[in-house]
Amino acid sequence: MNKKEWKRLVIINIPYLVLSLVASNLGEAWRLAEGSDISTKLLSFFTTVGQAFVNPFPSLYPADLAVGLVAGSFVRLAVYLKSKNAKKYRHNVEYGSARWSA
Repeated sequence: MNKKEWKRLVIINIPYLVLSLVASNLGEAWRLAEGSDISTKLLSFFTTVGQAFVNPFPSLYPADLAVGLVAGSFVRLAVYLKSKNAKKYRHNVEYGSARWSA
């Protein structure tokens, strides 16, 4: 790969890396939240979100990294599938047999 292809590859994947970073920080906030059941953990989660985003780098805890990796990969997969399924419609042009009818 030449320099131009590397640059294009990096630029295309920057949004997914940023999303992975944010998801990793949210995973860290969930891990740091106190509580044994879902309601108390969820209430505590909102107070620990600010604490998790103080450090701009992702947590090196494996579960937090996994959350970020899964979120970024899921969004990349969704964008890829959406682009493969895109229809190439032309606006204001008839399609199908209606174009050939007299």
